[in-house]
Amino acid sequence: MPTWLSLREAERLVWLQNFAIKLNVYVGTASIVAGDVTNVNNYLTLFQWAINRTEQIRTVSQDLTEWKRILVAGPIGAPIGAFPIAPSYGVTPLITPVAGIFDLIVALAERIRNSSGYTTAIGEDLGIVGPAFVPTLGDPTFTVTALPNSENRLDFVKGSSDGVLIESQRAGEATWTLLGTDRFSPYVDGRPPLVAGQPEVRRYRIRYLSGDDPIGNYSAVVSVTTLP
Repeated sequence: MPTWLSLREAERLVWLQNFAIKLNVYVGTASIVAGDVTNVNNYLTLFQWAINRTEQIRTVSQDLTEWKRILVAGPIGAPIGAFPIAPSYGVTPLITPVAGIFDLIVALAERIRNSSGYTTAIGEDLGIVGPAFVPTLGDPTFTVTALPNSENRLDFVKGSSDGVLIESQRAGEATWTLLGTDRFSPYVDGRPPLVAGQPEVRRYRIRYLSGDDPIGNYSAVVSVTTLP
């Protein structure tokens, strides 16, 4: 793959969204025709649909795993709650899928770059020159919900990043403890309390990941008191 096309799925999606919008602007220029715009928008629709469905399945899988954990090892006789609901895919796109959409897009980009009407400015606007497209990330955001048995659930928005790094402090601690990384929200902090059966204050902060590397700023700190 060319250097301007990231290997990371989330970044490819953001890049493809930009490419689809900008490609329409240049119809009639650099050998770009209306059929190219239609094809790229179809690729985008299918790629977005596949990503969304994959995320839905992962989320339900996490919910079911947590439900099963409580079923097996939760407090004796405690109500568990309803079964996790299977995801609804909604309306399937009325588009005939084709394999290798990014190979097709790269071939289109090469055709554009080799056309007589091509300019570097067009290439930069379409994102088909230079290094890999890197979307701008703001500061990460998340919420924390206290659950029974001293567990806390962190719901975060990873945006176009590859996931988040999660750190925590308990009351009185001066340093941050790395809890781990997570690719998909939510993350559950299941550590037992320092004093059995007692509530405790825990503080959390997160940071975006690019691959396995932390990038950007830390989030604002969120505090919560656990429920024994």
